[in-house]
Amino acid sequence: MMFLQYFGLSAVIVPLTRYLQTPPGAGGLGFSPLHVGYIYMTFAVGAVVAPLVVGLLADRWFAAEKVIAATHAAMAALMGAAGRWCDTYDGTGADPADAVGPLFALVLGYAVGTQITLTLTNVISFRNLAAGAGAFWYVRLTGTFGWIVAGGVVGWGMNPISPQPLYVAAATSAVLAAFALALPHTPPKGYGRPVGEVIGLPAVNMLRDRPFVVFAGVLVLCNMMNQFYALFTSPYLHDLGVALDLGPYGELTPEVVMTLAQWCEIGCMAASPWLLRHLSLKRLMVLGLAGLVLRNALLFSAHVPGIVAVGLPMHGWGYAFYGMLGAYFVDREAPQHLRAGAQSLVTFFGSGPAVLAGNFLASHTVATHRAGGLTDWQSVWLVPLAGYAVALVVFVLLFREPPNADRSVQT
Repeated sequence: MMFLQYFGLSAVIVPLTRYLQTPPGAGGLGFSPLHVGYIYMTFAVGAVVAPLVVGLLADRWFAAEKVIAATHAAMAALMGAAGRWCDTYDGTGADPADAVGPLFALVLGYAVGTQITLTLTNVISFRNLAAGAGAFWYVRLTGTFGWIVAGGVVGWGMNPISPQPLYVAAATSAVLAAFALALPHTPPKGYGRPVGEVIGLPAVNMLRDRPFVVFAGVLVLCNMMNQFYALFTSPYLHDLGVALDLGPYGELTPEVVMTLAQWCEIGCMAASPWLLRHLSLKRLMVLGLAGLVLRNALLFSAHVPGIVAVGLPMHGWGYAFYGMLGAYFVDREAPQHLRAGAQSLVTFFGSGPAVLAGNFLASHTVATHRAGGLTDWQSVWLVPLAGYAVALVVFVLLFREPPNADRSVQT
């Protein structure tokens, strides 16, 4: 389940940004940074919708695995239609502003489905893994491995500057729609309770707790800043000439090189149960934020060896030690019968308004510092570097780990 979930997402979200911005004469669509921001904003809209859908469907009416199956079936149709639209679109001489609408609508449907299924894969895992949180890390890291494999398939085995990755994502969703019916039965737990409780509104009471408020605030800032990485790292690496020519075996494109982040993420997640027994949750989350500061400092420096050897792996480091541990923190603190709603709340904070604002900020920053087809990348990367530095300082000074913290995580 995790492998297919993240394989399909990687096949879309990584190569799409460079495909959208590449000129039509080179095989792309010729979209501007602002148009790219619009397309990627769909995933933020999906994060806003997901808590309502997950809370009502998976916590009240239908088993989680059935919701995943139906959602991925719809996602397969939408991505197939998006690939077909890109195949028939002739960007030569066309105004991308007139073309962004149809693709936006198709990707929006896929993005809503993505946020729903991302939440439900966590729900199924937490509810059915007998070993608790310790086992979750090892299951979840197979998703990261799926992300890596997709990067290799798209960036090495096919042309990432084409609609081919969209068809890969469509096929993956179709397979997962069928496979989801074989997942452990995970019935709703909210039948008979008020709708407001089912969609996770009581979880808002967690905002009264200082640790959760600090965690949520820092998460919002980090996910705003992360849109610089998500939207523009691939074209930035291309401008720096980051690629490896393998001769008759093809070329390792930036999309493949970027999977170094996921290799690091796998190692971090595999070590998380052991680390949680020996280090406090706060210390691990501070390490994650410090890694994100280092990542953006190296991107700002434009030092290619440092970016490839350290900067890209730090992306996976930061995601594992702040993003994933944040999900674990919320699942541990939330009441058992509202954990699906609590995970949806995390999805909302991490991927909703924060990503909308981050997409707007990142795309406008790049557009402001682009002239004559060239981008002043140092001015661009200075913004997220400052943002992550603020996040680190705020978290270190204000976050207090709850006194009931449990270091006896099972493996």
